[in-house]
Amino acid sequence: MSDRYAEVRHDVWLHARQMWEQGLAVGSAGNVSRRADDHHIAITPTSIPYDRMRTEEIVIVDLASGEAVESVAPPSGELPMHRVVYQARPDIGALVHTHAPFITTLSVLRLPLPPIIDEMFLHLGGTIEVSDYAFTGTDAVGENALAALGQRAGVILANHGNLCVGRDLDRALHAAIVMESCARVYVQALQIAPPAPLPLSAEEAGLRMYDERRRR
Repeated sequence: MSDRYAEVRHDVWLHARQMWEQGLAVGSAGNVSRRADDHHIAITPTSIPYDRMRTEEIVIVDLASGEAVESVAPPSGELPMHRVVYQARPDIGALVHTHAPFITTLSVLRLPLPPIIDEMFLHLGGTIEVSDYAFTGTDAVGENALAALGQRAGVILANHGNLCVGRDLDRALHAAIVMESCARVYVQALQIAPPAPLPLSAEEAGLRMYDERRRR
């Protein structure tokens, strides 16, 4: 029997694999999802390590009910967070949640990531804020993430990691990669001295470019 969601499953599997290869997740930690159609999302399964995950194990979920359909594995335990974000933000087409080491370091310190280099304005939209804490696997994780996200490309989840968003998985994963790279620079710089802030002119130019990129 043909799988009408085969292309969508492969897209999620491919980006989840790339997230793991980039060192943004270990084992089966973190999760990846995208909209499959107007009423369904595709999301990584729970507790299957990325190096062993198969395309057919990507789970199709009814967005309204949260029930898996036409799938062979149960969805990620962070499904509630994904559903909350998709239901509230129709402009978001994909989510990448990581436990990358440097951004998670900031998450346990509950420190925001300020725009210390130009690309943080260009690709992330400015300072990455920290959401209020909520226990993993609950709707509150998504609700708190939304409150801190604004129009930026990601948010730090208190004592947890981060959540990156985009129109598609290429953009969401790129945001996660850029965020971890900037978090590494920031954490390392803090060990020497407070990083120098960028001038207002850089912020204004960078945010104009960020808004243009979001509309493409």
